[in-house]
Amino acid sequence: MDDVASARRELAAEIRPGVLRPDWSAVTTPAAREALLRRMVVRAGLLDRWSHALEASEDLIWRTVLQLYADRGRPPRPSEVAAETGVDPTRVQALLRNLQLRDLIGLEPGADAIRYAYPFTEAASGHKVELRGRRIHALCAIDALGVGAMYRTDITIASSCRHCGETIRVTTRDEGHALQSVAPAEAVVWYDFAYIGSAASSCCPSIAFFCSDAHRVSWRDTRMQPSEGACLTIGEALELGRAVFGPVLIEPLGGSNADVDAE
Repeated sequence: MDDVASARRELAAEIRPGVLRPDWSAVTTPAAREALLRRMVVRAGLLDRWSHALEASEDLIWRTVLQLYADRGRPPRPSEVAAETGVDPTRVQALLRNLQLRDLIGLEPGADAIRYAYPFTEAASGHKVELRGRRIHALCAIDALGVGAMYRTDITIASSCRHCGETIRVTTRDEGHALQSVAPAEAVVWYDFAYIGSAASSCCPSIAFFCSDAHRVSWRDTRMQPSEGACLTIGEALELGRAVFGPVLIEPLGGSNADVDAE
């Protein structure tokens, strides 16, 4: 699609030197390319938040939060982030607030405790990802599917059909870049494009697995306010997850940008 090819660099943000998000090379199927294009157009406000590269100190804290989250299976405490990075605890708290403004993490209202850091959440979301022997909640179906490529490892996802509750299991291979198994085989993902304030509070609750497209349609028909989005096969949804989350922990071109002031 010519419009997608021409929009790739415009509809991506350089999150660190040489690292673009989303990674358009991850989306190879027409449906996934179209969904990502429409998502970036509809969520222009989110791209605006990403459009200016993070300062080195912000990027260090962001990546550290995500590494500690995976290692511990829970949101790291700001004191743990400070200990890991050597950055002053007061500065860590300020940097966490900056990351929340970019909609990269979410903090407890009136506090500095981390509630979620995409793709993970402390809340029981219904999407459990088995990562390195730990089970962690993902904010939505696409977030869950993106975990493997983000951490360069294979994962198992346990979720359920949003309409009937049937168990849905997905496993990956090739370090999260391809599907190993999907049960039931007819499972699909509804990819909601809504975006107001934060993804966690707007689109994530509706980005879900369904055991079949028929059940997705039945679910849609019961909603009071149907929203714009796309129905994707699990393979297509995996491409979206890879595009959005695959770049997040990639080192910057030329090496680490973690030369920061600890004060």
